[in-house]
Amino acid sequence: AKELDKMSFDELWLIAKDDGLLDNIKHILNTKTKLIPIDLSNSESFNEIKKLYEEESPEIEYLVCSAGVGFNGAFENITQKQIDLTVSINCTALSLLNSISLPFLTRGAKIINIASGSGFMPQPYFAVYAASKAYVISLSRALNYELKKNKISVTAVCPGPVNTSFFSSLENVKEYKKKFLITPQKVAMGALKAAGKRKTIYTPTFSMKLVHLASKLLPTS
Repeated sequence: AKELDKMSFDELWLIAKDDGLLDNIKHILNTKTKLIPIDLSNSESFNEIKKLYEEESPEIEYLVCSAGVGFNGAFENITQKQIDLTVSINCTALSLLNSISLPFLTRGAKIINIASGSGFMPQPYFAVYAASKAYVISLSRALNYELKKNKISVTAVCPGPVNTSFFSSLENVKEYKKKFLITPQKVAMGALKAAGKRKTIYTPTFSMKLVHLASKLLPTS
């Protein structure tokens, strides 16, 4: 939101479950901002967004799908609720936001879907999250091809560990991963730059570029 605020749009629409967080963000932005405090794990939320679209007929130049959730640990210890939440937010919500926004995207619009370097290969003890991000990468690549006729690009952003509350909430994180932490500001700036160049995949760091390359060259095992 801070980076888009620098780009002279008429209005930013911000969606989040936490309305307190939205209020805090609004006060530091110069662009006119619409706050939409809804829970994307609730399927009814998309009817609300669709209704807003139909009422206001926005011309969307950038669609950024960055909501995400994940739980690490042995698969046998991941609960049904955690599995459902991961899939509903990372896969279903992202897909539906892409879908219902399509009629309102301008010619030349850019979609940014936040995936993860975890999506390049299966990850034991982070299995559901990594699988959900592989879905995001695959969907984004397919949509990027389908939407070329409308000059719309789709970029899957695939960072490694990012220094956010999401990473700090994970349990028993291996120490070496902490050495590869990058800031969300770097990811956001790079993602917008990559979308401007209409890149299909964006990996913010050299280490994730190596992981991406390795996933192409080496057997999964």
